[in-house]
Amino acid sequence: MVPITYQVVGEEDYALKITVGADGEFSVENGTYTTEPPRKGHLDRFGQQVLLDAIRELGIPRAHEMPEGVTAFEAHLSVGAPGEEVEYAFWEGALAEDAPLNRLVRLLEML
Repeated sequence: MVPITYQVVGEEDYALKITVGADGEFSVENGTYTTEPPRKGHLDRFGQQVLLDAIRELGIPRAHEMPEGVTAFEAHLSVGAPGEEVEYAFWEGALAEDAPLNRLVRLLEML
């Protein structure tokens, strides 16, 4: 499995962080620890393969900068082992413009 970190920070203290380790272990944190504890689990081989396929389909991410004057959620995606990861920031509108990115993000959000 390829390590993944997906983090969204928005207005009114909204926060979501999803991490998937090289071993398939995942953690989903949303809100604060006082409102909802993190969910943890392990992806089976099929789940890992689905994510790997989505990462391959995404390839090298295209830039999706937030348009000037827009207030929206900004997300950060990191794919790869520490020191070799690809860092990618994008705004929520990019999901409508980039089908492979949308697929990977939706798969992560289903964890």
